[in-house]
Amino acid sequence: MKSLKPTIPIASTFLICVTLGNLLADDAGERLLRATYKIANEKSTATSVVIESPRSDGSTRKFLVTARHVLEAMVGDRCIVVNRIPQAPGIYARNEIAISIRNSGKPLWRAHPNRDLAAVELPSELKINALPYESIASENRLAQAHAGEAVRTAVYPERSEANPAGFAILRGGSIASYPLAPIAANSSFLVDTTTWTGDSGGPVIHAEMRTEQGDPIILGFVRGMRNITETSRESRFVEKRTHYPLGISEVTAAPFLLDLIPAPEIPAPESSEDNEAP
Repeated sequence: MKSLKPTIPIASTFLICVTLGNLLADDAGERLLRATYKIANEKSTATSVVIESPRSDGSTRKFLVTARHVLEAMVGDRCIVVNRIPQAPGIYARNEIAISIRNSGKPLWRAHPNRDLAAVELPSELKINALPYESIASENRLAQAHAGEAVRTAVYPERSEANPAGFAILRGGSIASYPLAPIAANSSFLVDTTTWTGDSGGPVIHAEMRTEQGDPIILGFVRGMRNITETSRESRFVEKRTHYPLGISEVTAAPFLLDLIPAPEIPAPESSEDNEAP
């Protein structure tokens, strides 16, 4: 007796191949990981991402972005950024560098006055990967995302790294709240993924949205986890509080970062004299 083999319509086979091909060709997750860094201090360890904005003269300004409470918890004037230096294809050398976050105790970061976001401008000579300014979701772009859609986040859960080079761990989840916009009324949103110590400041990208250059779109930044607190009275003098984690991340909306990082400068037009024929 001949065994029956399941058949797949040719059209379905083509659709599957095309879909898988697109997924395999998209390196947005890797671009995110290359621009995400662990930042550490004796009092605080968390996640950050670097964003660059070009100047009119062709140079760029780079900003390390994280949750404001991360920098506020750090002591002293400096912190460590775990950078990576490429040695060969797929091979990176760990390179821990110290950057200034305060000057004689005075914060050097730009903090949003009402949101848990901060940005520190990095030294111009520092060689470090970054995502373009266009990767920050505008309010209009954020409004195009919907509850239930997949997102990815690059983080350091419980300060853990993906490998000795110091890359972050790429995790997945879905948008778990509605609505996302306008941000004046919805300054944060929820993602259905567990948040751990060390994840604060981690960038959250949409699984499918991209810039024109193929870079990921950052929808927000991890600020903490959603808990339920139960209070019980054990006696007249003793009150007990128990926190129950829900496995849900609270994320600050990315458009607020546009208040902290300068927009790309438009190059100055060439003078008419420069355009004249010799």
